[in-house]
Amino acid sequence: MIIPNVMFVIVMAWSNSLIQGSTTACSYPFVTLGDNCYYFSTATASWDDAYIECLQRGAYLANLETFDEYMILRSRLASLRNGQNYAIGGRNINREVNDGDWRWVKNGSLTKMSYFAFGPSQPTGSKASPESCMWVYSEFKYEFIDTVCSNVARYICEK
Repeated sequence: MIIPNVMFVIVMAWSNSLIQGSTTACSYPFVTLGDNCYYFSTATASWDDAYIECLQRGAYLANLETFDEYMILRSRLASLRNGQNYAIGGRNINREVNDGDWRWVKNGSLTKMSYFAFGPSQPTGSKASPESCMWVYSEFKYEFIDTVCSNVARYICEK
C-alpha cells in the first residue's frame, strides 16, 4: 500500500527540517540550524565584545532557550571537531544567589533560563570570584560553564 511509504517520506522530511532547519533561510555567513540562524565566529573576543560584534551583525549572542535548540547546536559544535570554546548569551545577573541567577540576554531583555546544561562542578563563580558569563565548553562536550567575562573565546551569534 502507498500510504505507509508516503507517511515515511513525510516523517523523514520533518526530521530533516529539524536537523537542517529547512524552514528558515539564512544569509551568509549565518547558517541554518533548526528554526534559527547562527554565526560561528573564527575570531575570539571577551563576552562584552562578542555581544557588540553580534549586535553589529544584526544579531545577539546565541540564546539556547530550549533544550532542543541546545542539543541541535551542541551536535553541530561536536561535528566541527575544532576543540574551540564559544561564548553564548547566558549571563549571571546576581552573584549573591547560590549558583547564580542565570538569564539569556537578548535585545535588551533578560529571560530566565528554563533548563541548565552546566558541565561537571559548574557553575563555580561566586561573589568573591565572579564568573558571570557563559560559554559552551569543548572539554565538557559543549556543556555550559561560567567564566570570567574578560576571558576570550570564539562566539555564536543568533538571529
